[in-house]
This record gives sequence, C-alpha cells and structure tokens, in this order.
Amino acid sequence: MNLKELKTIVDFTIENLQPHQKPEEIQVLITLSESSIGSRAASGISYIGMGFDWEHGQLRIEPSKKLVSKGNSLNDVKKVIQKEFEHRKYYVCPRCLQKIAKDDYYCRYCGQKLS
Repeated sequence: MNLKELKTIVDFTIENLQPHQKPEEIQVLITLSESSIGSRAASGISYIGMGFDWEHGQLRIEPSKKLVSKGNSLNDVKKVIQKEFEHRKYYVCPRCLQKIAKDDYYCRYCGQKLS
C-alpha cells in the first residue's frame, strides 16, 4: 500500500461514517495475526510519521505494544504445566491454562504447540 491509497481509504471511511459517528472518537488499531478469544487481538498506534536514514521514503507506523514477542508464538513449542488438585495430577496448557491430555501435541482450546 502506498500513501495515496491509504489517504483514499481514510477519506472514503470518514465520508461514509454514520451520522452519530465522529472521526475523532474512532480508534485506529493494527490487527495482530496471533489468535485471541473474543475480539481480534490488536494494538493501538503510538506514532505515524515519515522515516529517515535507512527508512527514508517510507511512512512508518509505530504500534503502542509489541507485535512480535520471541517465544510467544503458537508454533513455538511450550512445556505442559502439571498441576495437582485433591491428590490428583492433571495437565494444563501454558498459554490458556485449559486442561489437556498429557500426550497432546497441540492445545485443543488455543492451538498452542506443546512438548
């Protein structure tokens, strides 16, 4: 996408708002690719501006939180957590903390890859 295409989309969006909607009250978010429960995972934007040096000629958008975090992908293998309740052992997913079988390769609730 280039800057002119972005402007066209923003202008069209503003022109077609519902009468009760105000542009200054609408949040702009970056949708994340990681899965989530409920609404899609997203980050706000802390800054938009033209790049310089190596990024010269680019409009840069800076998210308000990390979009990628090392070791926090569904494809990264995580160790199953073992818990005990009333002298019985059970296993939970380290990502969503749902009960899983000891030998599961993936969490059936969130899709996390397990060891």
